[in-house]
Amino acid sequence: MKCLFIVACVFALAGASQAADVKPQGNGFAVNTPVYSVFVSGNGSISSIKSGGAEFLNANVGISRGTYFYQDGVLDLGAPVLAGSDTVKTDGAKSKASYKFADASIEVHVENTTDKAMSFFFILGSKANAAAGSDGQWQKAPLVADWKTGTWVLGGSKIAFKGITRIWGPWEAGTQVVECIIEGGKSMDVTVTPSKATLEEAKHASKLNPESDYSPKDMTVMSPRNLQVFQRQTLTLGTVTLSGRAQAKHDKVEFMVQGSPLAGKLPKGWQPIADDKVTGAFNQKVSMPAGGWYKLTLRSTLKGKVVGSQTIEKFGVGEVFVTAGQSNSTNCGQEKTKQTSGMVSSFSGTDWRIADDPQPGPHDNSQGGSPWPAFGDAMYAKYKVPIGLAVTGHGGTSVNQWQPGDELHNWMMNRINQLGVGGFRAVLWHQGESDVQMDPEEYVMKMTRAINASTKLAGWQYPWIVAQVSYHNENNPSWPNTRLAHKLLWDRGIALEGPDTDTLTGDMRDYDGKGIHFSPKGLSVHGKMWAKCVQNWLDKVLSK
Repeated sequence: MKCLFIVACVFALAGASQAADVKPQGNGFAVNTPVYSVFVSGNGSISSIKSGGAEFLNANVGISRGTYFYQDGVLDLGAPVLAGSDTVKTDGAKSKASYKFADASIEVHVENTTDKAMSFFFILGSKANAAAGSDGQWQKAPLVADWKTGTWVLGGSKIAFKGITRIWGPWEAGTQVVECIIEGGKSMDVTVTPSKATLEEAKHASKLNPESDYSPKDMTVMSPRNLQVFQRQTLTLGTVTLSGRAQAKHDKVEFMVQGSPLAGKLPKGWQPIADDKVTGAFNQKVSMPAGGWYKLTLRSTLKGKVVGSQTIEKFGVGEVFVTAGQSNSTNCGQEKTKQTSGMVSSFSGTDWRIADDPQPGPHDNSQGGSPWPAFGDAMYAKYKVPIGLAVTGHGGTSVNQWQPGDELHNWMMNRINQLGVGGFRAVLWHQGESDVQMDPEEYVMKMTRAINASTKLAGWQYPWIVAQVSYHNENNPSWPNTRLAHKLLWDRGIALEGPDTDTLTGDMRDYDGKGIHFSPKGLSVHGKMWAKCVQNWLDKVLSK
């Protein structure tokens, strides 16, 4: 991508009647109004813009952060801070940003402090696949055009831009790039307006893309998402967040959950949900027994008549894990593998789906096989609750690239913060092949820094489980420096003991045993080794 400047972006969101609610979340900020929600990540970029429950940004492809500056590489805006009650600011080495949130707009002022041009990008997800320029003619997106204004439709919602420079695509994963080109020392205003699509706009979009699932909705559900796994707090109990909005006029909102819990009973029959009587928005935490998949039905009624309803076919309360590290923690195995239990789900940062390879969400966007389907199946076989995964790694990386404030650490933290406080059980770390020449004490120091920073930034304590890994090939199956470094992390209580994957040799590896990655057989054994280590520790935790 090429680049250029200082930008001031105004995100105007119509129809709000209340001030924006800006709250710290992990190392970023969550913003909510009755008509939109935004997440400002710890790296200073806006990683999520939702309207009507529809996510317009894709922060999980290539180098995308959702929105970001580019000048010979992605620019680091620095950690965001709250200035007053409604403004989030960031201050980077080459650029500054200020996001002011109001009930019906977001004013984003971005400065280029260099004399060289840069670009500011919005990366729209591939599902926003119908667009119209200033002439109002609808076209199938993504597309390339010198548009200064444009509107994209996603389901029953839309997002409109005014004051942009151009659009182009498809970029990675079919995304649409909206670009603002800013010369050094210059500024520009961009107005971004998420809102509800008119029926006519939705019809145009549906004609262009018959696969569109749009239908006018009388209720929107933001949580739980289909196939979402909530982390249980005890052996038998967890907390589920029910959030959304009942659009149709109503006097009552209720929910009902169906399914078979691990132990105990689900709430029986229809249960009330407290909602805002003006906007219909609701956000309620409900204690629920471990287990699933469960079916959730929400409905709104007016004088006893159902006026709105939505169903989430599958969600559960079980065990959730974040994975990080280099290639053997991502999708670099010889062949894609599949879970077989139907009870393992993966979180991409925007959606949950059954955890067949390739796993969604890794920083390297790798597309091969992983150990995580086998891990999830083994965990489900043991605990009989749904298993959730969030894969964040990048192949070929050193521990040097996972230091606090760096791209990979920020990427991992974004997923951690999306899951929220108490939202997962542990981080599973598989990395070391790139650092076999590093002094063990240096590796321990850098890992300790990464681990401690992650829990501090997240605002809660969770363990890291670290594998012992240094294998390169059949002639170099292990390296003493890295193995010692991993052992020191365990012995000093910095991390918990993970599997010794250097023991997986021969036909466990790809290229007929000559490679560094795993064969299908090796992926299965690798995943089961991870499950055994986690189970040895988790059994003790759950017995308390």
